[in-house]
Amino acid sequence: MGEAKRKMGKTAEFLIDHPWCCLCGGSVRATTVEHAPPRVFFLNRALPTNTHRVPACERCNNGSSQADQVTAFVAMTMAIQKPSHQEYILRLAKGVANNAPEALAMITNGGSTDVPLRVDGQTDLYSRVEVDHELFTNWLNPWAAKQAYALHYLHLGKPIPAGAKVMVQWFTNAHVIEEQSPDELLRQLRSYGELRQGMKSSENEYSYKYQFDPEIGCIILMLHDSSMVMLGIFDPSFPEHEHPKWTMFTTGPERGIHEVEPLP
Repeated sequence: MGEAKRKMGKTAEFLIDHPWCCLCGGSVRATTVEHAPPRVFFLNRALPTNTHRVPACERCNNGSSQADQVTAFVAMTMAIQKPSHQEYILRLAKGVANNAPEALAMITNGGSTDVPLRVDGQTDLYSRVEVDHELFTNWLNPWAAKQAYALHYLHLGKPIPAGAKVMVQWFTNAHVIEEQSPDELLRQLRSYGELRQGMKSSENEYSYKYQFDPEIGCIILMLHDSSMVMLGIFDPSFPEHEHPKWTMFTTGPERGIHEVEPLP
């Protein structure tokens, strides 16, 4: 009981300093604290530090737990398969089977081929995973968009405005293996982010390069050394119809983060 009260006290203190939900435009009162990235994304749920937290309303915080779990499972299945990971991957699989069985069916029915890939001077086997389009639409893309809103708030201290656009583009390990990842853009981005406390670091599980300018923001997430997500942040006038290959999201107090319907 004492531990629960202590946690409630810390949450209340955080919300005094961060009173508005950063995931739906900054006009809805925040009542919860959201981890970005979520705890489930880390091996055995062990976050290196508890600092990557953002204010969220109840709707925005509770609306993506399935996407968190599915994305963690997909990312870990693409990574180099280490014996120490197997137990947690099985736990994730059971969780996805219970909470999003349709996603697990898509993952298990997809193609997978082990291929050698040389990283940092060492060659290991990666599972080249074919990802179903619906996985991106229903789980992976919404999860990635939420990370953009959270990271923008963490680094700038203000929400992405309602109506602004967030672009999402994934690079799976198939793209990495075929040398189609955005390496040139990675080199251009000025800042590097990770979760770190003492000797503990999230570098091999979750890290990112980023740059925020007055009119545009750009983030590239690097997930479990196996896949990447490119996130662009644009003002409301950005012409998404000129970029039909990008998946665009926006947010607002009525619906929260949601995909922008493509123009006919």
